[in-house]
Amino acid sequence: MRAIIKGKWFVLMAWIVAIAILFMSAPNMETLVRDKGQISVPEGYSSTLAEEILNDVQSSENSGNELQTALVFHSDKKLTEEDFSKAEKAFTQLEKNKSDLGITSILTHFNQEELKEQLVSEDGKTILVSLNVTPNDREAKEITNALYEALDNVELDHYYTGNWLISEDLVTNSQEGLKKTEGITVVFILIVLLLVFKSAIAPIIPLVTVGFSYLGAQSIVAILVDKVNFPLSTFTQIFLVAVLFGIGTDYCILLLSRFKEEMSKNDSVVEAIVITYRNAGKTVFFSGLAVMIGFASIGFSTFVLYQSAAAVAIGVALLLVGLFTIVPFFMAVLGKKLFWPSKGKLEHGESKFWGFVGSFALARPLIALIIVAAISVPALFTYDGDLSFNSLEEIGDEFNSIQGFNIISDGFGPGESMPTQIVIKNDDELNTSEYIALTEKISQEFNKISDVDAVRSVTRPTGETIDDLYISEQVKSLEDGLGQGNDGIEQISSERQHINIWLI
Repeated sequence: MRAIIKGKWFVLMAWIVAIAILFMSAPNMETLVRDKGQISVPEGYSSTLAEEILNDVQSSENSGNELQTALVFHSDKKLTEEDFSKAEKAFTQLEKNKSDLGITSILTHFNQEELKEQLVSEDGKTILVSLNVTPNDREAKEITNALYEALDNVELDHYYTGNWLISEDLVTNSQEGLKKTEGITVVFILIVLLLVFKSAIAPIIPLVTVGFSYLGAQSIVAILVDKVNFPLSTFTQIFLVAVLFGIGTDYCILLLSRFKEEMSKNDSVVEAIVITYRNAGKTVFFSGLAVMIGFASIGFSTFVLYQSAAAVAIGVALLLVGLFTIVPFFMAVLGKKLFWPSKGKLEHGESKFWGFVGSFALARPLIALIIVAAISVPALFTYDGDLSFNSLEEIGDEFNSIQGFNIISDGFGPGESMPTQIVIKNDDELNTSEYIALTEKISQEFNKISDVDAVRSVTRPTGETIDDLYISEQVKSLEDGLGQGNDGIEQISSERQHINIWLI
């Protein structure tokens, strides 16, 4: 510690240079979150296996990079003929500019009248159009802006939605939330520190120490994500802010309070710092070490959201270095001025309130326990324990993609916008009469489930069964009957070794 105090100015410059180099060399964290921060299911689970099969099929069909997009036209009242004309005009504009917008296909009832029942809601307030868009090396925001600009003159409420749009808005929302979290955290910590130290200078030290640690940790994590695919999620930065500012402020309060007491006992500032770290420093070090090990251990989990919390371990490691280098710098340079303009004795006075609470708990332990129970038990009984797995609830409906999703859910049902897919794969070809019959049997079983609104499969592409498949003559010879619809079936299932079933 004496060596650190002696070379305090070198230590500060080393921190500034290191942070500057890391900050300039690290890639943009927001871009990384957008590209690599999506929460995914670990390998080996059924949903992951299904996704791999679909990706293989899409890759073989050269459509793996297409973005499935839904365009929704909506009105609070039933759509009029004029509204339908406006929507059709919008479809015409998109069709005209398909190549410029990167649209590869448009599915709508305006050019396929038989789809009207599926693409116009029963209440007549919503029209659904399905698009496939190719990125063509464009960012998500660029694609979104182009799509909205193409319909800028359409005077009918319309929204684009889809997985990629919602993911983009989730990232945007997380970044906005991070900025709010940082602001609220800094203000709250300043208030707490002002109340604790009654000083205008002391509160700055924890903010500088934790701030340096946070900037350094964020840059290191960004480099690791870019170079070695370190786990990342939209919550990583929020984890860093919450934990570092939380424990960092706590540790700084402990060190500064102990330094304040030692200053009243020692005339030498250096001796006060050495004694402070000889005693309180050990507590801070081992406490921080435990936190660092705990978060590092989370990195061994299989779920990427939990793995991304391992970044906090890097932040805590830098925080410990800052607590043993940056804080002593301010102690050595400022000395007693650190607590300006607080006057009076520097030693820590006893708190009358907590002294009374502690004495009461020791003298009347049963009554103290009853008081604690009276406060906590009602909360235990009123907590319903309901869990929500809907991540869209986190960002509200201020984003167009969420508004579009909610409109589809209200008009057609949630399954229409995000259906559940069941993938069947076999080494044999699945477009034979045997497997087609098996597919219909599976569809019937799923249709019996109360929460399933409709099932779409190769035998029921619109959600309704194909009646021709059940004519008595075809029951006797299923293969001959299916032969009549073979061309249509091949169009629906171009991949001969897999079948998709959509649950809505």
